[in-house]
Amino acid sequence: MTTATQHSPERDSPGSGSTSSVDTCPLCGGVDFELLYPSTLFKKREAASQYNCTSHGLGIHPDIFQCRACSMVFNEAAPGAIDVAGEYEQVEDPEYLEQRESRRLTFNRELDEIEVVHSVGDLLDVGCYTGFFLECARERGWNVSGVEPSRWAAEYGRDKLGIDIFNGPIERYDLDRDFDVVTMWDVLEHVPNPVEVLRLLRSRVRPDGLLVFATHNLDTAVARVLGKHFPLFMEMHTVHFNNRTMQMLLEQTGFRLDKKHNQMRAVRLGYLISRLRRFGAAPEKIASTLIRMLSLDDRIVWTGLVGVETYFVRPV
Repeated sequence: MTTATQHSPERDSPGSGSTSSVDTCPLCGGVDFELLYPSTLFKKREAASQYNCTSHGLGIHPDIFQCRACSMVFNEAAPGAIDVAGEYEQVEDPEYLEQRESRRLTFNRELDEIEVVHSVGDLLDVGCYTGFFLECARERGWNVSGVEPSRWAAEYGRDKLGIDIFNGPIERYDLDRDFDVVTMWDVLEHVPNPVEVLRLLRSRVRPDGLLVFATHNLDTAVARVLGKHFPLFMEMHTVHFNNRTMQMLLEQTGFRLDKKHNQMRAVRLGYLISRLRRFGAAPEKIASTLIRMLSLDDRIVWTGLVGVETYFVRPV
């Protein structure tokens, strides 16, 4: 393992569009880092946005560092001034719309779990994308609102689904009310300032409320086995938690872990096969042709072997 004592990676300042030198760990403030996994950006083959929810950039990432003090793992930002907020604002992802049925199945499964521990009430979904989760929640009686930086996704949710969605990053959302439940599905790993974001949300979760979020965990079996080949090491995933760093994050931001579970996801078989593109065009083409011949492209399958966990946390 290559080491880099007191390395200061260039990181992007969220929402500002400028690049700043961050010489501290995003979790504990330490300044002693080591290079965990070297960049794989040389593998990039597509010009499509790496910030799309359906990005094919699995396993493609800049240098990944680990803090020696707390074991926090995080990406080094690409060189040059990158307007991260602008990138997310410009995301257009029509491929995601094709996954509506499978996404709704996944979201309703998670809502079943939420409603076991909290009654229906006011719900805010941070990073709600097109609003499919909020659509499911509204059908079950929740009073829903969303926050989403992608202009395209926010407009879809508002215009097609009739959902109240604020277009912009969570830091710019005027939170003038509290919520019974706040959710973040596959969002936490995108933010370079997780402590700031969770503290902000802590101030808006009601005392008896709940924060529910899903993110990948480096201590899951699949992440440990795959190591540097873990596919959720990506450009857009700026931070990567393990059990220790997640506990530290919750303690620093005023939350306690209530429970967690391995997240099961429903996916179209055709979409799942398309992820083979990271291994080259030929494997994907062969597999895609086969399932189309068998009329299995739209078959829904459930998978839980991606290293993603759902966390239920409450205010302390």
